[in-house]
Amino acid sequence: MIYRRIARRYAAALFQSALQQGLIDQVEGDLESARAAIAADANLRAVLAHPEIPSPRKEAIIQASFAALHPVSLRFVSLLVRRRRHDYLPEVTEEYRRLADQERGLVRARVASSIALTDAQKTRLQHALERRTGKRVEARYEVDVSLLAGLVVNLDHQVIDASARGRLARMRELLAGARYRGIGQ
Repeated sequence: MIYRRIARRYAAALFQSALQQGLIDQVEGDLESARAAIAADANLRAVLAHPEIPSPRKEAIIQASFAALHPVSLRFVSLLVRRRRHDYLPEVTEEYRRLADQERGLVRARVASSIALTDAQKTRLQHALERRTGKRVEARYEVDVSLLAGLVVNLDHQVIDASARGRLARMRELLAGARYRGIGQ
C-alpha cells in the first residue's frame, strides 16, 4: 500500500514535468526501458541494492547504463537511485502510464473469453466499451477456457463478469444466502 502511495507521488511529479515539456510519450517509453533493463540485469539489481556501494557510484552506473534516455528520464531514474527508491520503478512506471492514458483519453482493458473472439466481435465489444467509458479503449484479448462461456472484462480497475463461471458463482452465493436465512429448507 505504501509502495503505491509513494509511487503515485513520484509518477505525478514526473508526469507534470513531462506534460509541461511535451515529453509524455518519450518519458513513458524511457521508464519502461529502464524498468525492463533493471529487471533483466541481475548484476545491476545487485549493485543498486548493495548497501555498501555509495549513492554517487550507483548514480554513475545509472548514467552510464541509461545514457540513451532523455535527460528528464535519466535525471528521474538517478533521483530514484539517490533516494534508494529504485525498487519502486515498476510501480512508478505503471502509475505514470495510467496518468498518460488519462491525459490521452485512453482506457486499457483486458478481455478474457472462453473462446477466441472474431474480429467482428472484438470491434463490437470495443465500441460498447468506448460508449460505456466515453473514452478510447485499447483492449488486450486472451482465452481462458475455465470461464466455461462468455467473457470477463477488466476495465480501468473495474471488472465486468459476463462469464458462465461468474454467473454460477453468483447463483451459488444466492442459494447459500437463501439457505442461511432459512428459505428453501
